[in-house]
Amino acid sequence: MSLRPTPLTASDLGFSTWHAYDPACKAELWSTCFGDTQGAVLFDPIDWPHDTPPPQGLVQIVRTNANHDRACEALALKTQGKITAQPREFSPIPLPGAGEGETAFFHPSTRTLVVGDALIHLSPQPLMLLPEKYCTNPTQLKSSLSQLLGYSIERIFFAHGAPILQDGQDKLRSLLT
Repeated sequence: MSLRPTPLTASDLGFSTWHAYDPACKAELWSTCFGDTQGAVLFDPIDWPHDTPPPQGLVQIVRTNANHDRACEALALKTQGKITAQPREFSPIPLPGAGEGETAFFHPSTRTLVVGDALIHLSPQPLMLLPEKYCTNPTQLKSSLSQLLGYSIERIFFAHGAPILQDGQDKLRSLLT
């Protein structure tokens, strides 16, 4: 993967994003970083922004589904990081019905959800479900996503789209009900 990613954009509570258009898949790919004094967790990373020093300390790299290899291996080498399905401080939430191995990750202390393909938030469209043609089982996906309503979600970060930084639970409920 050789993309021209945007600079790292900091949100609040240790979360940042970067993104780039990938002509091979004709989609905007977004990546999320959670950093604190213990290190960093990178979700679905594309190429690291060129003018930004890579994360230091313990670096964990997470694929939210089987289709999101992106720059995981390259960043693991660059940062001496480890690819994992169980990142520290995040609870995995399997989402069957989306793509193979689709898993969201919830960070309870910040009330933050990180999701791969199951939910998409690409401007100018509102929050939407993964289109049915990409789902393994669209009915099952809707059922899987409904379990997220049991979490206290304030913000949502996506593999495809800009983050929702407030009222995530309300926006998710509006989509699913």
